[in-house]
Amino acid sequence: MPDTMNDPTPAPAQAGDPAKVGRWEVAPQRFRNLAIHTALLHTGKVLAFGGTGNDPVNAGHPRDAELYDPADGSITLVEQPLGGDLFCSGHTLLADGQLLVAGGTYKYDNPLFGGLSFPPFSGLDQSYLFDPVAERWRRGPDMGDGRWYPTLIQLADNSVLAFAGLTENFPWVVESRAERYDVGRGWSRDPSAVKWLPLYPRLHLTPAGEIFYAGSYNTHYIFPFNLSSFPTALLDLQTGDWRTLGLPRVAQREEGATVMLALTPPDYHCRVLLTGGGNPGGKDPTNTAEIIDVSEGSPRWRQVGSMQNARYYCYAVMLPNQHVLVLGGKAGERRMSMDPKAMSGMPPPAANTMGGVAAMGGMGGATPGEDLPHDPNATLDCELFHPEDEVWQTVAAMSVDRVYHSGALLLPDGRVLATGSNPMRGTNETRLEIYSPPYLFKGPRPTITAAPPAVSHGQTFAFETPDAAAIDTVALIRAASTTHCFSTEQRYVGLAIVGRDAASVTVSLPENPSLTPPGYYLLFALVGGVPSIAPFVRVAPCGEA
Repeated sequence: MPDTMNDPTPAPAQAGDPAKVGRWEVAPQRFRNLAIHTALLHTGKVLAFGGTGNDPVNAGHPRDAELYDPADGSITLVEQPLGGDLFCSGHTLLADGQLLVAGGTYKYDNPLFGGLSFPPFSGLDQSYLFDPVAERWRRGPDMGDGRWYPTLIQLADNSVLAFAGLTENFPWVVESRAERYDVGRGWSRDPSAVKWLPLYPRLHLTPAGEIFYAGSYNTHYIFPFNLSSFPTALLDLQTGDWRTLGLPRVAQREEGATVMLALTPPDYHCRVLLTGGGNPGGKDPTNTAEIIDVSEGSPRWRQVGSMQNARYYCYAVMLPNQHVLVLGGKAGERRMSMDPKAMSGMPPPAANTMGGVAAMGGMGGATPGEDLPHDPNATLDCELFHPEDEVWQTVAAMSVDRVYHSGALLLPDGRVLATGSNPMRGTNETRLEIYSPPYLFKGPRPTITAAPPAVSHGQTFAFETPDAAAIDTVALIRAASTTHCFSTEQRYVGLAIVGRDAASVTVSLPENPSLTPPGYYLLFALVGGVPSIAPFVRVAPCGEA
């Protein structure tokens, strides 16, 4: 690893040919509050929120959510006080495009010494739904248990399972029972899916309709539960049985990232990439990466090429050309901290704001104070994983650190939005930075001029394009929400081209709803790896008229 400890100056963000390494640009706007949780909505806007933002000073007064519009760069404040704190909640997008958010913070921890806290954080039992069209929250049904750091995952029938999370009350254990959310009926305990899992377990819905837990020594856990390992496992949703597959080859991967690689026709093999992380609460991040083929009869992890940089807090984003962008993170200690010299330049936390929706475009929403300084331990270099040969490529470096409480999302135009960072309590990175991958510098892009607003499983459908003869790849990429280095929703589903004429391309959507769970997707058409701008297409739930 390069020695950066004595050089606090960030690497140039624009080094190299952008057609080979891409380009990062810091947006002129910034959020007012810390963006711990982000979601791409089917309106094209990005919802960002963080509740009290990892700052007990804000307890009882969660900060407002914000909406970023990549089309014009504006940021609006959703001035709507909520009754609960959505800091460290779980979330997933539903079939109608609403974001379901559940759990969060009921009470902050009480730090003692040596990184220990007692009592620890306690979990909120509330849920909320955000309507992208009305741009408003509404209170949902309460869960049976409070959950801090839960994972929510949508299933093929549009129901949602909530796993893990610290409970609300003594003895503040991690909940082993799952709860199911059914639209129109609310929450119910699922007696079958019982398993001890770490906080924010990395879960993926496989095309076979099982839930895959990526496994790790501890994805994120607390003492004394961090003394145990949590092997990779598959949950059969029909029987409620978990099948243990064993630990990854490098098992200590706290704050690492997982992403389901592209699902492509004709067989739609399900492979998951696991990368980065490190020993729990320690100083030894890893640059290693592994892949498991979940479609095999006896899936096992196997090591692939390693990243150039070892990283805690890395973020993985699936791109339209099937490559995976990994960004952010840090070397050195995992815990939230910064170099003392860098800490001396920190601006004070912004004052809390409460209260309709107020437009803030330009710099109107800037947090007072200077930009956060660069931490020499933060990793600015970004890397692309090439699944075809399982190697990594170092690409353009960021200008802004992205460590704990950051996020990254694919946008409809094929760029990647990076947000957040919380190197220590009360110190928030509010700048936005946007990555344009190399494919955006390789000539004209194909265009989609019209696409159906909704499609059904098992249906063939056509979209209009003047580039019909040249288009060689078509894919749906699910709109995603993300937090804490992970998203259950990132999903690339290739579509078989079954016909074309001079002005349109016809593709086939498979019948399997576990392959494409209902909801909104980005429809990308590609020529030689160069993607179009994607319209949103809704995959309707089975049985919907």
